[in-house]
Amino acid sequence: MTVETKMNRPGPLKAEGSWSNVFSYHTMDIEVAKSEGIYFYDVNGNKYIDASGGPMAFTLPHGDKRMKEAISKQMENFTHVHPTLSNKPQADYCSKLAEVTPKNLNTSYLVCGGSEAVETAIKAARQYHLASGNPSKHKVISNYGSYHGMTLATQGLSGNPGYQRHFGEMLTKWPHIHQYSDHDKPDGMSREEWGLKCAERLEKMIYFEGPKTVSAYIATPQGCGSDYAAVAPKEYWQRIREICDRYDVLLIADEVVTGFGRTGKWFAMEHFDVEADIMTVAKGITGCYVPMGAVVVSDRVNEPFKSGAAYFVHGFTNGGHPLGCAAATKALEIYQEDNLIDNSNKMGNYLHSFKEELLDRPCIKDVRGWGLMMCLEVVASKESGEYFESSKGAEGVFQSIALKNGLAFYSTLYGARREPIFKRGLPLMISPPISINKNQIDDLMHRLYESLDEWQEEMGVC
Repeated sequence: MTVETKMNRPGPLKAEGSWSNVFSYHTMDIEVAKSEGIYFYDVNGNKYIDASGGPMAFTLPHGDKRMKEAISKQMENFTHVHPTLSNKPQADYCSKLAEVTPKNLNTSYLVCGGSEAVETAIKAARQYHLASGNPSKHKVISNYGSYHGMTLATQGLSGNPGYQRHFGEMLTKWPHIHQYSDHDKPDGMSREEWGLKCAERLEKMIYFEGPKTVSAYIATPQGCGSDYAAVAPKEYWQRIREICDRYDVLLIADEVVTGFGRTGKWFAMEHFDVEADIMTVAKGITGCYVPMGAVVVSDRVNEPFKSGAAYFVHGFTNGGHPLGCAAATKALEIYQEDNLIDNSNKMGNYLHSFKEELLDRPCIKDVRGWGLMMCLEVVASKESGEYFESSKGAEGVFQSIALKNGLAFYSTLYGARREPIFKRGLPLMISPPISINKNQIDDLMHRLYESLDEWQEEMGVC
């Protein structure tokens, strides 16, 4: 690749002018002017495919006029509700949401995003046990390598050593286990057998922590950390459900990423025929048109609050915000009117038909996922299975090449923070808006192949 071509590629944005007033800015030098469908357009008129749905968040098409109209109409009425007054948009949305959630998950608490949803969920679990006469149940078990948000409480849940390094003294030391992984499955053992074996880790942790102290187990349906987007067999989750029931531990499914059609079903846990006691959602709840999130609780968890035996001690100023409710209500209508959940399933099958072609490339160690969520495990060498040292700046180089080829990816937050002990590649997520069609997937993959080939050549991968 010539020096001239490298110079024409986007690079890191310099913190000068108005950008210097933005704290800790680390983006690429592309200024977005507008977005439409699955595309972004910069101020120079260049077009980019939103290949990863922002941070695996944009499920609806960008710039949808129906969303704009719904939000605008609510603005004409009122934009906030005094705490002592009824919020009809909130009630209407919660009723519509209950039509698509699993059958026993019927009541929702609305918040402003994923971190708030997870924090709300663990508080709901704690208060449920208090109301049920189990005051010692307060611990929440999570997974190593997981991600559940950026508040101190949710960072404590997330099994990320980087958070401990920066905020360790401030974080609650929750117990962690390893979630299901195909990477370390013993030879000769089926995925189903291995899934049951992996599920036993939860029971052991409950035993050693003390069943009377464990309130809940929280996990994402799509794997975590080095195994992000790994799909466990049904047997794994069904055994997890059995273990939670046996020890009166609430199962919290963190569906902030997977909810609202990303995996080809409304919610990912449906693939396993398993219902959680509490489900957290955000991102796709409004297609990211307005900040919004929700905690959906089962009839069982709701009972003490519904009967008046308990009062939920919690709240956010913008929880159940009328504009968020208007956007979320219209989003549900669009998902249904445009058959987007079915489209995610069909286009997901088509996207994953490229798996073998991707694995032929020397920089791709694994391809996994479901629906319109595909994770490429990118490596410097298939033999070692490892990624480049951070000093190589490999991820920034790839981002620059991809943008030049008209692809916008979300991945640059991983590279410099990956711990050497993992000896694994880095995840590159393909999760476009679920309105994408076959021709657009073909275009995306063509641009991806070009980008991978250029990047391999420049980084010396062979």
